[in-house]
Amino acid sequence: MSAIVLMSVLFALACGQAASFCIPTEYTMYVDRRECAYCLTINTTICAGYCMTRDINGKLFLPKYALSQDVCTYRDFIYRTVEIPGCPHHVAPYFSYPVAVSCKCGKCNTDYSDCIHESIKTNYCTKPQKSYLGAFPV
Repeated sequence: MSAIVLMSVLFALACGQAASFCIPTEYTMYVDRRECAYCLTINTTICAGYCMTRDINGKLFLPKYALSQDVCTYRDFIYRTVEIPGCPHHVAPYFSYPVAVSCKCGKCNTDYSDCIHESIKTNYCTKPQKSYLGAFPV
């Protein structure tokens, strides 16, 4: 009996290592507009994790589209809109951001994803922080 349990555990571990692990993950972002008095702290979900990929031998003989690798990206998402406090009347105080509902491994779509390897922007506040209290689905 213990051999069957041990084999089941080893099989589950092997499948877990081979399977993709791409799920919605909690993320804190900071919205800092130059014209507004406050920085807004927003808790949202993004797609994060690992996707199975392979480096193809013989790259010289393949078309460019065959060389792209899968990334963890949105399957379904919604947009939420928040109001940044302390903005002057001539500045639109609203900020919309995506919230991951479900994720998938697939090609990176630049229509709604940042597909660069490293982000150039830093994720911090330069002004006093306010946490958002409500959002309006858009």
